[in-house]
Amino acid sequence: MAKASFNVARRWCFPAWWAATALAGASALASVAVADTIEPLTVAVANFDFKDTSGEAGHQLGDHDARLTAFVSTLRDSLSKRSKISITSLACQNGRCTAREPGIAELSKEAKTAGANYLLIGEIHKMSTLVGWAKYVLLDIHTNKPTCDRFITYRGDTGEAWNRAARFVANDIEKNCIP
Repeated sequence: MAKASFNVARRWCFPAWWAATALAGASALASVAVADTIEPLTVAVANFDFKDTSGEAGHQLGDHDARLTAFVSTLRDSLSKRSKISITSLACQNGRCTAREPGIAELSKEAKTAGANYLLIGEIHKMSTLVGWAKYVLLDIHTNKPTCDRFITYRGDTGEAWNRAARFVANDIEKNCIP
């Protein structure tokens, strides 16, 4: 009877988890490298309109104008800190500069002139002493279509409540509205 002989060469055997981990790590590094080279999308942020249907007795127009200015400022500041977004100013920024006045068509022209990809418009609506609404739309300048059309509510008629709402809007735009 012939004796069987096997010549088994020594080879390295890597577990499958090691290969999967290496592949995932390489993919993550590649996506970070690509993300660093992608230019941020430019957004022109118009001033927001304000509407008060609360029926409160006191005349609070001055307070609300200050809160609205702070809201838009906080929104712009929060968006400008995002890596995917670059903020540009509109020529009318020091004037009314809202969707109502001079209007969406004029704002779109100004946004194109400023080199923006998107135009953000909106309105704050004070419904009652404790409840406010923020309606905002992010328009794609090139297609003239909304990429995002949102409506949120927030509680409180204080500067802090309005600022929290502005930061929420900025987070939502980055996470859900910018492709």
